[in-house]
Amino acid sequence: MQNKSVQDVGVRVPRKLAIAGFNLCASIFLGLCVYGLLVYSEGGKPPPGEYMTSILFGAAALVSIAGIGFFGSQWDRRNAEESREAKTSPLPDPGKPKKR
Repeated sequence: MQNKSVQDVGVRVPRKLAIAGFNLCASIFLGLCVYGLLVYSEGGKPPPGEYMTSILFGAAALVSIAGIGFFGSQWDRRNAEESREAKTSPLPDPGKPKKR
């Protein structure tokens, strides 16, 4: 039976997906921030009847922040795994010819 550390338990996301998810969530969050600044610069209150829209934008901002945290931590884990593998893997001997 293998012992797993706390970090090994949970969802495992490939590195490319972690990068793409992080970039997507960051882009959504920045877009929502720009929208909020535009609304704020036009008087500070949304047009009448758009409170539900404001709540949905707030929820989308929270979900994008959670996505940034999740995909960012997955990206860090993949980088740590790759650096650990690079340190433990032996370098090929330059004097020996490569097998074909």
